[in-house]
Amino acid sequence: MNIYFIRHTEVYNPNKLCYGQSEIPLAENFTAHFDWLQDSLESSLESPTAFYSSPFRRCSKLADYLSNGNFITDERIAELHFGDWEMQAWDKINPKELEPWMADFVNYKINNGENFLDLYERSTAFFENILATANKDIMVVTHAGVIRCILAYVLDFPLENAFNLEINYSSITKIVHQPEFNSTKVAFVNRTERV
Repeated sequence: MNIYFIRHTEVYNPNKLCYGQSEIPLAENFTAHFDWLQDSLESSLESPTAFYSSPFRRCSKLADYLSNGNFITDERIAELHFGDWEMQAWDKINPKELEPWMADFVNYKINNGENFLDLYERSTAFFENILATANKDIMVVTHAGVIRCILAYVLDFPLENAFNLEINYSSITKIVHQPEFNSTKVAFVNRTERV
């Protein structure tokens, strides 16, 4: 079984807002990236596919396009909830709050939000559910934080190192699961369009 994790296309965010679980528009050129993703995925599919999406429009719009409207939303693959920081400019967030989060983002819980461990636990619960129940290729349209969590889980490396993984907008990450060998491997990470 092949599981494709697709990060949503670029967003329009000129003011550099913190937007984990807030709606934010896509950048103007998103349809070109939608087409590239569709072409890339169609050329690599080996079996019928099920589609999952984060509930946020920046993901569900792409999932709708790729699946012809046949996809399932799942709250567990939403981006990190930044709580009181949502829709604030990063440079306007109180440094006394930002510094402890930057020093320990895995465990530091943002007021009225989540820490990275919360994101990891719900993302990996989704992933384990997929591995246990699916019998065909899966496409998951989601966010960089979720993809980093899944990769940390499969590769068994510390969450503190999750941001060492580059996960670009419109990128594809492929994981191959072989239940007959009890094997889950990363085939590739962060495949993007060559420009």
